[in-house]
Amino acid sequence: MKYLTLMKMKQLPILIHGDNHGQWDRLARLIDQKEIKDCILISVGDCGIGFVSYEKQMRQCIDLNNRFKKRGIQYYAIRGNHDDPAYFDGSVNLSNFKLLSDYHTEIFNNQKFLFVGGGISIDRLLRTLDHSYWINEAFVLDQSKIIDCDVLITHSAPYWNGPFGKEGISSWCMRDTSLWDDCKKERIEIAELIQKCGAKKHYCGHFHEYFWVDFKECYSRILAIDEIVEHQ
Repeated sequence: MKYLTLMKMKQLPILIHGDNHGQWDRLARLIDQKEIKDCILISVGDCGIGFVSYEKQMRQCIDLNNRFKKRGIQYYAIRGNHDDPAYFDGSVNLSNFKLLSDYHTEIFNNQKFLFVGGGISIDRLLRTLDHSYWINEAFVLDQSKIIDCDVLITHSAPYWNGPFGKEGISSWCMRDTSLWDDCKKERIEIAELIQKCGAKKHYCGHFHEYFWVDFKECYSRILAIDEIVEHQ
């Protein structure tokens, strides 16, 4: 009993954070306001990583690591569509700031978390390649890497959660003739990933609004911009 009590005491709260688009000072204010400390903080992507030079980006990562370390926060992030995938290969692996590769797994509080980033930018034709848009931004369903998990973290959502239609993006689809097909494929494949990994909880962002649904024994939650929720 003493051992079990000790193990329970070591468990850290797990918080999930919506898209912040590189607004780190805004996140810092939220952390101060909510008195967040001694926890695991998981970003669902669109951290705004890669929009500056490599040297400046790495200095920022080190600075963020030190900020999180002071508050006892372990920060983990997947790539969104507004992140340079080159930084999400597992090499940014600081003590309190980690950018995760696709299909990375972690065990938190005796639960297995699976992380898979990527998403489609609806304004990709107006962005600058390798500066504000990256050709390999999309979510990739890799059947060989799917494993069973308790919790799945992605950037975009399955087709059965959140908006699924051209409403709001029809003007973009007129300019970008393959956009709608790419978006549909992404949503369908994320739904397939959820089904095959068996996750009971799923968190994502990308749509900048709050949505949730229980679907076939999986609770899926879309976080709004800078929204922070606690995983239960």
